[in-house]
Amino acid sequence: MSRWMELIELYEYKVSDLVEGRVPRGGKRSLLNLRSDLLGKELEPALQRRLIEADRQFRAFTKTGQAPQTGTTVLQRAIPQAAWQAPITARPEEALAWEELQRLAWHDRVVSELRGWITEWSKELNLLSLRVLYTMTENAERLLHAGRERLAVPVSNDPLVSLLDRGVQEELAQAVSALLVSRDGEARLRAALSEIHEAPFPRHPDEDVLSARIDAISRERRTPEERDSLIRALRETYPLPRDPRERPAIRETVRTLMARFEPLLSGGPSTTMGTVPHHSVLYAQQPELSLGTPDDAADELVVFLPGGQATHWRNVDWRWQFISSQWQLLAGSQVALLRPGDSAESRRVQFTTPTGTFRVFLSGAFALIRADVSPQEELGRRMATGRAVALLLEPVGAYAPLRLARATAQWLRDGRIDTTALGPHSADRYRVASQEALLAFARKGISTLLTRLESVPASDIAQSVHDAGRSIGVGTTLSARLTERLHVALHRPEKLPPPMTSSQLELPLDGQPLSLHLHDDPITLLIGGRALTLRHDFQGRLAAVLPGFAAQYLQDLLVLRLQDMSVVLTRHGRWLAVAAELDSTEPREGDAFATVMVDS
Repeated sequence: MSRWMELIELYEYKVSDLVEGRVPRGGKRSLLNLRSDLLGKELEPALQRRLIEADRQFRAFTKTGQAPQTGTTVLQRAIPQAAWQAPITARPEEALAWEELQRLAWHDRVVSELRGWITEWSKELNLLSLRVLYTMTENAERLLHAGRERLAVPVSNDPLVSLLDRGVQEELAQAVSALLVSRDGEARLRAALSEIHEAPFPRHPDEDVLSARIDAISRERRTPEERDSLIRALRETYPLPRDPRERPAIRETVRTLMARFEPLLSGGPSTTMGTVPHHSVLYAQQPELSLGTPDDAADELVVFLPGGQATHWRNVDWRWQFISSQWQLLAGSQVALLRPGDSAESRRVQFTTPTGTFRVFLSGAFALIRADVSPQEELGRRMATGRAVALLLEPVGAYAPLRLARATAQWLRDGRIDTTALGPHSADRYRVASQEALLAFARKGISTLLTRLESVPASDIAQSVHDAGRSIGVGTTLSARLTERLHVALHRPEKLPPPMTSSQLELPLDGQPLSLHLHDDPITLLIGGRALTLRHDFQGRLAAVLPGFAAQYLQDLLVLRLQDMSVVLTRHGRWLAVAAELDSTEPREGDAFATVMVDS
């Protein structure tokens, strides 16, 4: 098969995905880039006809939101019927395991979220949120049985509903999570909340009669004392109705609950239809599914356990082996056993390591490892580390920051410093080193320093850095800057602003960080007259492109070293933080041209 035929088929698949409501693999931007490349080429007549037909579908869909009314789709006309039925990207056991792992992880996340919400709502004076949540769950179950009367929101002191009991709260969290993971649970949840919003509690059957009699007494010619006495006597003969002023409060609570549930519902697992995302499983048997290197910026890692024995992810050494009928998992020095044949509840385990908490889920021979982290805190820690790395990459004083960091590491490790090896002449090899190698070296140096300084008091850190600086002839100003960067990276993750959604943004040059939501469309950052473009390539990788330089790919940390500044980019999932900071005003050596550095 020729290269152009493969590209035409790829374009047909992407258009078909778009027309059928799915996101094309690699995003819409990759589809537009591929379309632009194909339309400018001279193709064979047969391929040209296929391109025109696929492009007709694409243009019609982008204009009207609907595909042209034809009997068959692009792909059905392009390939034989037998081939149309057969291809899937994963074996059945892989697809089923992928679905189950996503469902297990999502269910665990739902239970954790619900427990936090219930604890928060238990502090309310009237427990209104808990009462609405309880009513929603009960009515969602009653929707399965036609004709059953719906439950009204109970009163705050209802003796039959003990919502402050810990056991009742745990049962409520489990019931709501079971509802959400059921086949039609989301629809029943929405229907139950809609009914509560429409009628929080029914009106008393005699409420209108009581109101009419009170109105009649009010119109009679009586003294105010007689009128009040008759109304009191009349009210005593009727049961006390619920305060109608509670209805608006209940309706507002329903809207609040729905806003809370929306992110959970939108993040729920979807049916894979026998497919698994490409390059998403570590040690997978199929090359197109295999993940080359674990991504430290991702929250989850899926592993095909028989395909390997160990990996290093998020600063934790993971090892495993199959013993008898169970998998033995090791996270650092911790060990756990999981049996593939156990219940879903028994096929999960939690590891608490020095670098964070991890949850592991098992499905057959596949495991999903999920890191329980706060995105804002994780990004703040990476940003602080990135600033320290950026300082080491400044060429000021013959790469004095990098030499100072090496001298400090030597002093902490050996109690002495090789001043000859760390003199200004040692910067010659930094100037000729590749940018990838130099950044990797600087980041490894910062990681080593942070590890050694974890248990060292702040005053001792400053003294060690200043002593190392004096030994190699580095001034106190630079020593103080490095000390501050190390202290922040160790103890004070940066506080980042809430992420915004924008396609073009001007980045301040005073070091102030900005947060962005990543999406399929390119993002342009204007940095001191330069335009930095962030976009996903056809494989879904996030590329940073500066005019005149090759694209560099961002995983968890990217440092762009320009002529007079450093740009630090950190990523956690779809949350991006970026900051630009001008170099110090001290004299610089070298760096006559802009360079780009990226962690590979």
